Amino acid sequence: MSSSLTTPKAETASASPAKPVPASQTGPLRRVARWVSGLFGRLYWRTFLLIVLLVSASLATWFQSFRLLELGPQVEQTSRQITSLIDLTRLALIHSDPQYRVPLLEDLAKKEGIYIYPRNPSDQWTPMQHTEFTRRLEAAVNARLREHLNFADQVNDRPGLWIGFQIEGDPYWLLLDRSRIDPSLSETWASWGVIATLLALIGAAVIASFVNKPLRDLRLATARVGAGNYSQMLDEHSGMREIREVNRGFNRMARSLQEVEEERALMLAGISHDIRTPLARLRLEAEMSVPDEQSRDNIIDDIEQADRIIGKFLEYARSNTLKLETVDLNALIDFVRDRYQKDETVVLHLRTPPVPPVQANTLELQRVVVNLVENAKRYALTPGEVHTDLDISLQKGIDSVQLTVRDHGPGVPPEQLSELTRPFFRGDTARTAAKGTGLGLSIVDKTVAAMGGRLELSNAEDGGLVVRIWLPQSTESAV
Repeated sequence: MSSSLTTPKAETASASPAKPVPASQTGPLRRVARWVSGLFGRLYWRTFLLIVLLVSASLATWFQSFRLLELGPQVEQTSRQITSLIDLTRLALIHSDPQYRVPLLEDLAKKEGIYIYPRNPSDQWTPMQHTEFTRRLEAAVNARLREHLNFADQVNDRPGLWIGFQIEGDPYWLLLDRSRIDPSLSETWASWGVIATLLALIGAAVIASFVNKPLRDLRLATARVGAGNYSQMLDEHSGMREIREVNRGFNRMARSLQEVEEERALMLAGISHDIRTPLARLRLEAEMSVPDEQSRDNIIDDIEQADRIIGKFLEYARSNTLKLETVDLNALIDFVRDRYQKDETVVLHLRTPPVPPVQANTLELQRVVVNLVENAKRYALTPGEVHTDLDISLQKGIDSVQLTVRDHGPGVPPEQLSELTRPFFRGDTARTAAKGTGLGLSIVDKTVAAMGGRLELSNAEDGGLVVRIWLPQSTESAV
């Protein structure tokens, strides 16, 4: 496909390159921030997070309370063990025959894991790191033995529970297994705490899903009704009574809206038929009975304008339930290019690289693009020119395709951008002719929404209105 198109009045086909988007707007951190914001903006994840926080806070409070209650008895028990070992070791060494002391110490080390070493002035030792447990343990042992002992984490680079004490005035080291002062139940309870937290996460996910499902169904049904699809109703027979009542009321409202929509469409179709018939007779009579050519052309022009206005009303009132199909955007833009090939009032600049097909309705999407071109022709004449310059581009996204139509006219006041898609709204005189219904962009917005897409209006920095349309990629094979 040709990358650009101009009519005979245009200059070259090349268009000025699009202004690059700042990296801060498309960088990974910004995308992650948007993803996180969107994630926790949903009710399901908020409910899930609140339940998890509540259960986690309860578990943490319970675990801390248990740890504090367990600390006192554990200090008492451990201090009893240490003082008993020191007392027994002293008695064994004092009252044993000197020739049996070495075998006794070896037997203690081999069977009980209790090591006794003489303490030398050259020993390098590291004081025990203080925690609430070890601080209270030292105080309890010293109080029981009525003397000050030295507790160390390691002596001469050998780790363990080292306790410096004296036997008849001679200094010794008692080496015990470090596990004697580690809280015996902490790891067990920590494991159970982790298991309880995992179960809480699973339970929170189930509860949040159970709470959120009716609201999610209601949201989806509301979106379908908003798009004009009244075929799928909510379940009125299962679930909680309050949910069934809400579903029943919503279904009644949806059926009422469907009846109103059908009556409105039928009424507008009847009015259109009744008005267009005399308009056709008036045109025929004007062509045959009005002798002045200028007057005849003016009358015919007014009749055609009235007919176009009626057509716009019917197009806006048409049902929003569209049959979606796979649409080749590149081929659709080719169709628009061929349609305006000989139109000297508009110059199209195309930047349409191959993009994946989208899920849309071919006929309605053609009407959308043509509507945007006609709207630009009417309201966005390029300053200093007798024609309208219009840029049309395609860009592939992650799961959608962006179609951009940008004119080089006077633009729209920022405070009016959000009003342009409101039915019957027409902007200031810079962009608005006296003719027209004010339904052009309303029809575009309504049709794009019915196809599952999104419309965005903005002003270009160097002038002109920019219309961006995002359409979901087709689930079939991409280009």
